[in-house]
Amino acid sequence: MRNSNTTEPCLILYWSTIFGSQPHIEKRWNDNDCPVVCQVTSDRSRAREADGFVVHARDSHMTPPKESVPWILHTQENPVYTSVMKNAKFMSRFNLLMSYRLDYDFPVPVYPMPQLTPPLTFKEKTKLIMAAFSNCEPVRTEYMRQLMKFVQVDSYGACLRNKNDLVSRYGSKNGKNFKELKSELARQYKFTLVFFNQDCEYFVDDQLSHALNAGSVPVVMSTDKLDEFLPGNLRQSVIKVRDFRTPKDLSDYLKYLSTNETEYNNYLTWKSKGVGNITGTVIGNFWKPKYPIYCQICVALSEGRIHKEGLRPIPCNARTYEDWGIKKGA
Repeated sequence: MRNSNTTEPCLILYWSTIFGSQPHIEKRWNDNDCPVVCQVTSDRSRAREADGFVVHARDSHMTPPKESVPWILHTQENPVYTSVMKNAKFMSRFNLLMSYRLDYDFPVPVYPMPQLTPPLTFKEKTKLIMAAFSNCEPVRTEYMRQLMKFVQVDSYGACLRNKNDLVSRYGSKNGKNFKELKSELARQYKFTLVFFNQDCEYFVDDQLSHALNAGSVPVVMSTDKLDEFLPGNLRQSVIKVRDFRTPKDLSDYLKYLSTNETEYNNYLTWKSKGVGNITGTVIGNFWKPKYPIYCQICVALSEGRIHKEGLRPIPCNARTYEDWGIKKGA
């Protein structure tokens, strides 16, 4: 355990790979704004100096060489696809969590502050609904299939694909990658389906940012914790699937908005007014942090603010058809 009175630098060692690749974290780190002397490295030869080890949850077989200093678990994936997070014995070995969750030690969701780029006008958005899922999780895919019975959905992804104008997830075209091309497409649509791959509390991914940035109103399949990611004027920026009893009810509302410019534009007022007041919100502190994330970890280690008994497991069960009021094949 680090001595809080020491004047030696606090060294965080990113011990594991990230999805099998070296993180090379030194290239992205600058400690000029940190109140403690803080260093971050992925150089495993410095293990004896380390005051804390970071391990990526998907590379958890790479356990640090000593347990006398805190271990920090890093993940931006939910427990359904990262089962070690539900394992009590595994989680108890870690003392801090850096993850997508806003209610844990160091939130790092894949969700930067939405951009105020002006959207196309109502009339310029000539297309209705787009989707681009690469993971055909069965419940969200079935919900989209049933929605398609009542309204046109242009699907560019691997699931129920009916449009071929978008490259694959890791492809490129004319010097632009998948995300850039997807955003260009989304600008032409009034709505984008943002169905996260599971309903785990606090889990969001970059689909939400893509739609908001493009000015295509997100239609979101998520838990109610979504509200904590939408402070200030963003509160009225999305349509929640949960607010509708059936896919048909949702389709009726989307069709109504598509013919009512005033009501539709209410979902985009944040683009002109700004994100609004985010003071005192967890997501606001993530967007505009006082100190960089690894500095925050160094401060916590220096002050001994760790979970000495280890982390608790994080439960999340795979979503079901019943959760969303649908029957398979209906």
